[in-house]
Amino acid sequence: MRGRLWLNLALVLIVALLAAIAWQQPGKTPPPPATRLTALDPGSVAHIAFHPPRGEPFALQREGETWFIEQPRLRAQPFRVRTLLELLTAPSAAQLAPADDQDNAFGVEPPQTRVVFDDTEIAFGLTNPVGLRRYVRVGDTVHLIEDRYYHHAASQWVDWVDRRLLPEGVTLTGLQLPDLTLSRADTGWQLDPPPPAIGADAITALVEEWQRAYAMDVEPAGELPGDAKPLRLEWDGGALDLGIVRDGDEWLLYRRDTPVRYRFSDNQGQRLLELPQQAPQPPAAAPPHHDHDHAAPTAADDAGA
Repeated sequence: MRGRLWLNLALVLIVALLAAIAWQQPGKTPPPPATRLTALDPGSVAHIAFHPPRGEPFALQREGETWFIEQPRLRAQPFRVRTLLELLTAPSAAQLAPADDQDNAFGVEPPQTRVVFDDTEIAFGLTNPVGLRRYVRVGDTVHLIEDRYYHHAASQWVDWVDRRLLPEGVTLTGLQLPDLTLSRADTGWQLDPPPPAIGADAITALVEEWQRAYAMDVEPAGELPGDAKPLRLEWDGGALDLGIVRDGDEWLLYRRDTPVRYRFSDNQGQRLLELPQQAPQPPAAAPPHHDHDHAAPTAADDAGA
């Protein structure tokens, strides 16, 4: 048995050694690192200018860790900005000279859309039917990259508006709804008018709905409709004034400071406007009743009688 054990251990060591040799492949030159689209560090970029095929040019500006649309001034979607910044380090499958484009197959002159990261312009051309890649020009070089950035580069400003109502990290201190006003005090949330038999859990649930409110869509908006009911969200150092109207089976929340509106489903709207209904508590069980005055006579009672 001991000899077989040593044999098995030796075989395991031999297999591990062969795997290591195969992985290192001595004598073979490692492949060169992939060519990056640009040498820019995404973390250093502070300004992104868009020149979309439709709509007006617009720009994003970084302030600390937050990106804003410059005009109108609104928070931009963090995930979408991070995705677009990945374009700067995208691997280039091929590098070509614009002079090689005899039949305008690259489509970069003129480009389909342009995005400028600080001072570096990336011009988007046509797609290559092989491998679903797209031609993009950076300086005097045309690159072939994975086609996953064009729809971001060609979008309009409203597509970049953050769908969250509240800035990340803020905590509500006040909430004015059409039929209810809530204000945070040292003893907890105060309601006006005070609804009957509403527990702290229901109030907390309503406030949390507003804390994490995330719209289905954001749209450009004109003037506030006359039948819009006022809303106000307050937090330390800031506030947001809104107007809410019903639109079929959906709800529209209009910002009063900028020309946009947020679209919410009917279910979302109900959760934002109404305190959750608490299930009625079952009545307490009645204590057992002992009627000592009318107890049935016992055998001892009969004997005593």
